[in-house]
Amino acid sequence: MRSTRLPELPGARRAARVHGLGAEALRRIRNAASSRGFAERARRGGEVPDGGVAVFFCTGPENLFQLEQWRLPLEHLARTHGVFVVVDRPDTGEAVLARSTLPVAFAAGSGALERLVEEHDVAVALYVNQVERNFRMLRFPGPVHVQLGHGESDKAYSVSNQHKAYDLTFVGGAAGRDRLGAALRGFDAEERTVGVGRPQLDHAYPGAPDWSRGSGLRVWYAPTWEGDRPSVAYGSLVSHGVAVVESLMSDPEVRVVYRPHPRTGLSSPAHAAADRAVREVLRRDGERHLVDDGPYGWQWDFADACVTDVSSVAYDWLATGKPLVVTEPTAAAAYRPASRLLDELPLLPAVDAGSALALLRERGLGAGAAGEGPAAALLRDLAAYYFGETADGASTRRFEAAVADALALAAR
Repeated sequence: MRSTRLPELPGARRAARVHGLGAEALRRIRNAASSRGFAERARRGGEVPDGGVAVFFCTGPENLFQLEQWRLPLEHLARTHGVFVVVDRPDTGEAVLARSTLPVAFAAGSGALERLVEEHDVAVALYVNQVERNFRMLRFPGPVHVQLGHGESDKAYSVSNQHKAYDLTFVGGAAGRDRLGAALRGFDAEERTVGVGRPQLDHAYPGAPDWSRGSGLRVWYAPTWEGDRPSVAYGSLVSHGVAVVESLMSDPEVRVVYRPHPRTGLSSPAHAAADRAVREVLRRDGERHLVDDGPYGWQWDFADACVTDVSSVAYDWLATGKPLVVTEPTAAAAYRPASRLLDELPLLPAVDAGSALALLRERGLGAGAAGEGPAAALLRDLAAYYFGETADGASTRRFEAAVADALALAAR
């Protein structure tokens, strides 16, 4: 992965020290000074199509994982439709250019965005998050506005009242439609949601380690971050982390892939410390285990089982049919909606975190391919409810057909 660091500005750091500016203020200064140069680099990176599909991503590069969730499906869509990414910050734009083949349009303010929408006759706008800046694009009545989100889950984030602002919301399947219909007052879920499965599952992802198949069972521990408010405090690192990892490592046949969320520790020093503690535990076995901070997606095929939190990882893993353990949030204020996954699949409480390996074995770890037992049948049934048909590229076909329908709606 290429660096996305912006050029240093002469005297910028010295000025920041002299005037007591923080990191965010310095970042704004550097972005402002880099705007003209980045606009030219963006133009060289690819032509913005007319009448196309704009992926509106006006946020900081720390949230790039949200766009990364959709990058390969969007690049595949670009084979048949004009797709480009809209950014309003050079640092974010540099990161997108470094990772994606999609053209990037730079619209730093409302005037620039208005010119972009009018001059290129933007037909469809896609959104991968719920940031407040989305409303800068949502004010335009011409494009069809579609909320994608960046992962299927039953978290509070998935039932934001902001969904009412979009013309359509693409969901995985019946679960997403039911969730929004039940939670949002006056929201017609039948009319305004479209089931597209999980097109991410149709692509091959780089990054897997070179572990031989006979070197042991592979268990993926993927805790989410601590959240920035009590209602989304689902992260298990503090409550479960070390105990889960030590449980997995108690079997010398198990190899652990530990993938902390990219935002881990951003809001909680305790989670940052727990992350360090888990890494230290893994180091006891030298190079046997992996701390994974690379691309996302290869883990679905690579791992034999997964321990994760109430997050999109759990829902992505459903489609594999392999053993899954979801941790039980310890925060009393964490939003717990009605959810088939959370209600029907027993969760792992913090007091039992040390039994993670035993629970995975109960659900089939080490028993070979998924069979016809109750646990496998439950996972298949849940996968169908959350994503519908996913085999043989079905999700990609549904996603691209839904975008084509949105383009047709814009034309009318």
